[in-house]
Amino acid sequence: MLKRYTQFIKEADETTEVKDTTKSEISDASKYTEIKEELKSMIEKTIEKSGGEYKSFIDSFIKNPDDVKIEGLINDSDIYDFYLKWRNDIDEILNNSNFFDEVPSELNSFGLYDFMIKGTQRAVEETVKSLS
Repeated sequence: MLKRYTQFIKEADETTEVKDTTKSEISDASKYTEIKEELKSMIEKTIEKSGGEYKSFIDSFIKNPDDVKIEGLINDSDIYDFYLKWRNDIDEILNNSNFFDEVPSELNSFGLYDFMIKGTQRAVEETVKSLS
């Protein structure tokens, strides 16, 4: 039996479940444990150096990530090194949050390096949100 293309697409849509993975996978305790531990350690070092407490630091970071900096992720070169170390996890987090669907010029990113830095910052923000 020959099927029409539209019938094939309709059947595929009926059998495919669309799953929102953005927040559920990042906050899942078994996902991204190593990158979470690394960020926790970096946050704790930042708190040791500048004072404060863990929970309030995370709340401040979530509210204003541009002004609150994590020790070891201040310069673009630090962020680049962090990306190289955790690129598989970061790429997966960005893919799940649909970062790659955004237009780079809307992010004020006009080069590949700048786009990667902004993406890594976004992945760090998403991961820190899961730590709260």
